[in-house]
Amino acid sequence: MKNQSFYQSILQNSILVIKVSGKICDNEGSIDNVISDIKELLNSISKLKVVLVFGFGRQLDNYMINVHGIEPKKINGRRVTSPTDIEAAKKISGQILIDIFSLSSRYNIRNFPIPISKKDFIAAKRRDVVDDIDYGQVGDVVSVDALQIKNLFKEHDMIIMPSLVLDKNTSEVLNVNADTIATELAINLSASKLIFISDVPFIKDTQGERISAVDENVARKLFDEKIISNGMIVKVENSLKALNKGVQKIHIISGEIKNALINELETEEGIGTVFQKQSLDY
Repeated sequence: MKNQSFYQSILQNSILVIKVSGKICDNEGSIDNVISDIKELLNSISKLKVVLVFGFGRQLDNYMINVHGIEPKKINGRRVTSPTDIEAAKKISGQILIDIFSLSSRYNIRNFPIPISKKDFIAAKRRDVVDDIDYGQVGDVVSVDALQIKNLFKEHDMIIMPSLVLDKNTSEVLNVNADTIATELAINLSASKLIFISDVPFIKDTQGERISAVDENVARKLFDEKIISNGMIVKVENSLKALNKGVQKIHIISGEIKNALINELETEEGIGTVFQKQSLDY
């Protein structure tokens, strides 16, 4: 049985990329769970660094419905983004960034908030229209300047960024799926772990039971059985991409559970679902 100190030792001098969903950011107790766990990890693990990417889908959906009377349009779990959506997104993401920055500062985390990903950090381009599907002001990541981002870690332990990026050619503000940004950051920063934190505690099998570990073969089987659907599709696709590009492990956990991040990373049994090269489950 491996103890807590073993799991702490393998995370020394490493980078964690954590994506937090809009639903978790929208709940004071849940986001406090996440930030307090990050603080504990930073205190107990030498030279650990964190990039925190946050989503705001829930807040944007509610804003567009309540303020503009517009239902969100999504294709395969990905948002179609209009100019009105973008204006709302800038307002919402700015407020969430301030809230997370404030909370992290109260925990005395040396954090650096980035209101929008500059082109010299993350370069993106507007998604092309394919098969008559136009996602609007949605971007795809073209490149990540890992050196520029890592330079921030000289004086900071955590970088906070939204899923808004400038178009590399036009400087137009683009909405990029937060799961995708987190994945690209994890790959390019050679992160040891990529962690998706939402209100979903783990991936379930056909009986509704937790699947603790998944490899690519198991994931494909879950796709075939329609167990993975809706917003989880993007997470699983990105998890497999990260795994195949060198990220050692990708975790899915719930931010609604106290100490979920600690229990997932520092115990043998974990609490969520981990993607890894070999799986004993299912």
